[in-house]
Amino acid sequence: MDPFEDTLRRLREAFSAGLTRPAEFRAEQLRGLGRFLQDNKQLLQDALAQDLHKSAFESELSEIAISQSEVTLALRNLRAWMKDQRAHKNLATQLDSAFIRKEPFGLVLIVAPWNYPLNLTLVPLVGALAAGNCVVLKPSEISTSVEKVLAEVLPRYLDQSCFAVVLGGPQEMGQLLEHRFDYIFFTGSPRVGRIVMTAAAKHLTPPGPHSPGPSVGSSCGGSSPGPCVP
Repeated sequence: MDPFEDTLRRLREAFSAGLTRPAEFRAEQLRGLGRFLQDNKQLLQDALAQDLHKSAFESELSEIAISQSEVTLALRNLRAWMKDQRAHKNLATQLDSAFIRKEPFGLVLIVAPWNYPLNLTLVPLVGALAAGNCVVLKPSEISTSVEKVLAEVLPRYLDQSCFAVVLGGPQEMGQLLEHRFDYIFFTGSPRVGRIVMTAAAKHLTPPGPHSPGPSVGSSCGGSSPGPCVP
């Protein structure tokens, strides 16, 4: 039995129903994420200390404050980001209405690493929520204390019809990647990056102006990650 099928179906149905598209819904999810960081700062610092021996100062500087600043930035600019953008017209389109409209991808998967388990989980989450996507979050199973907080506490602050946390190691990750996602945020090693890219490629739709396929945004590396180009 597929352990993820029901969850992914629920999220796709919520997206298809248009639940995530209104600006106020997106803003409410971002405010919830901000409250999660504020309400559970000590809990997060303790988890980071247990997993990575980070001091409270380092946890605040490299993980919590960065995530909070992303939330603040997104809330400040959300409506401006969502506005249609005027497009230049040529001679053949002078009488047309030309604009660029930003559309959410749909169902987004975020795969986080162990070394910055909060920062590199929540910063992509901010972008995914602000853009109006439904999100599946896969924390690192190596940073067990942070993984537990994200799985047990974070969902209380977000709409669970549009958000889910899934747990597990390589076997569960492999099962998860058998499913189609519309965008994958991945940060990790080049070895795992190749696995993610290979799995995502199976679901790619040939690119075209009206049929964009799923995409993968990836960063492969250690303490100094760089882009991983397929």
